[in-house]
Amino acid sequence: MQELVAFIIISDKGTGMNSLSPKYIHNICGQAMLSYTIDASLEAGSDKLVVVSGQNPDSIKESIPEDTILVHLDEESKDDNLIKKLQEVLKNNEKGTILILPGEYPTISGSTLKSAYEYHQEKNNDVTVLTNSGGSLSDICFLNTDLLLTEVLDLEEEDQFDNFSIKNIIKKFYAKGKKVSGYRASNSEELLKVNDRSQLSEAERIILDRIIKKHMDNGVTFHLPETCMIHNKVIIGKDTIIHPGTQLEGNTVIGGNCHIGPYSRIENSVVKDGVHFMYSVMLESQIGNNTKVGPFAFIRPGSNIGENIKIGDFVEIKNSNIGNNSKVPHLSYIGDADIGKHVNIGCGAIVVNYDGKKKTRTTVGDNAFVGCNVNLVSPVKINDYAYIAAGSTITDEVPEYSLAIARNRQTIIADWVRRKGLDKK
Repeated sequence: MQELVAFIIISDKGTGMNSLSPKYIHNICGQAMLSYTIDASLEAGSDKLVVVSGQNPDSIKESIPEDTILVHLDEESKDDNLIKKLQEVLKNNEKGTILILPGEYPTISGSTLKSAYEYHQEKNNDVTVLTNSGGSLSDICFLNTDLLLTEVLDLEEEDQFDNFSIKNIIKKFYAKGKKVSGYRASNSEELLKVNDRSQLSEAERIILDRIIKKHMDNGVTFHLPETCMIHNKVIIGKDTIIHPGTQLEGNTVIGGNCHIGPYSRIENSVVKDGVHFMYSVMLESQIGNNTKVGPFAFIRPGSNIGENIKIGDFVEIKNSNIGNNSKVPHLSYIGDADIGKHVNIGCGAIVVNYDGKKKTRTTVGDNAFVGCNVNLVSPVKINDYAYIAAGSTITDEVPEYSLAIARNRQTIIADWVRRKGLDKK
């Protein structure tokens, strides 16, 4: 059975990046550059994926699928090792096709590769090279498998990666009278080769435009999309509006009919339908339907915020659960706490969750009322329908329907200012 086997070539050490990291793992819209070439090759119909690497394999393993065949070459590798490995990979595919795709082409699309592959088969070419609109050659080509094994690999070559250079392949095949043809990519942006950080930025702009266009086609509105950063794996529901300066990162999922932004960041989180989230940050957390967040709120990892909740200005939530219809309107810190339903947290209320050695949890029951400038010293439990008077520091459990007051009575010392000489007269 004929197969398309993709050879992802990553040989360059990335000196143009002026970086300690291989260029192939530099991020574009939340993913390693290498992952985009891999995704495109799979979309084109590759049945098998081979990464031929001159890099430390540990640096790229997180960016490749688990079933990828990794062929690692370095300066100490024996030349015949490559041929033996590739013969083993291709032993049942001698009548198939090889896609040679260098990893520095992140903007190539799977649809273009698929069309080029179909053209290669239809024209019965020995080699098909992708070209731009001006006819300039890229380093991407389709090559018949038997020719790779018999004509391309050469034990006499000092650098085995040179075997995969398009220039060398075309030179060899022209000399032997083989059928070599070009396939013109409809959009030259797809053949952008990334060797430095300027080209990395250009590639990210191209990919980001595609991501945002995809969401727009799915019913999402973007205001000033050029100011937004949306990672490749983000999901956004229909009729959501993304306002300027918004960053949606990682595996974030946004529901429908939301307003996200302006100037907000959400990373690896889930936002349900109808949420308003503005001028705020959320990391690795979840928000229920019709909740309002911001401005200037910070929701830290491990938080689960329910439905119809208000998280107001300068509120920080960390590793906490907040029940439906509760309010934390402003200037509060809720850390390592379980807050029930229909709870009001007053301005300036603090959960004191850290004693200098360990962090402990606080529980606030349903329909409780926590007044302004209250300290809840963990671990402590506030039961259902309990009220906490403003300015109290609570260290003991508060029973249901009780009012807790934990502050000194006000004392008046008459004429104290004059006697101390502080009246400035």
